[in-house]
Order: sequence, then structure tokens, then C-alpha cells
Amino acid sequence: MNKLSEDEIRDKLKNLNNWEYKDNKLVKEFKFNTFDDSVNFLKLIQPVADSLDHHPDVHIYYNRVIIELTTHDAGGITDLDFKLAEKIDDLSRHIR
Repeated sequence: MNKLSEDEIRDKLKNLNNWEYKDNKLVKEFKFNTFDDSVNFLKLIQPVADSLDHHPDVHIYYNRVIIELTTHDAGGITDLDFKLAEKIDDLSRHIR
């Protein structure tokens, strides 16, 4: 998987919903009603991440989940990060 240029990343970000490019990562904060909702969100992400063999860095703060995506092997953002970001956005709709 090839690392994307900053121009490619900024262009592709236009197709995502509220994701940011920060510190060589795609980052998004999701807010839920409860801690259980946050955990259930991660349970939805896990099989998708496993199927892509691409796993996010995750931070949970009660009802907030911060997802960070980067392709460590490529040293930055790749198309795989954008693919997982789109799938994560779709999954978040099942919790809200």
C-alpha cells in the first residue's frame, strides 16, 4: 500500500464526514449517549477492521470515542485508511 501525498489526503478528506488530518493520521471523535454505546461501537468496528487486516488506534472517554487511522507499514495515510474511515462512519449510524 502506497502512502498518499498531503494533496491526495486533503482531496480525499472532502468525501469523508468530519474526519481531520492531524499528526499524519485521520482522526475523528464520535459522541454517544452512554459508555455502553461507546463499547458497542467498538464491537461493531472490530470484525470490519479484522476483515481488512487494518486496525485503528482507539481512545474511549466514557461517551466519546476518538479513532485514529494510519498505515504504520507505509509510514502514513493510505487508501486503506480512507476505506476503513468510510466503513466506520457507516457503523456509527447503527449506534446513534
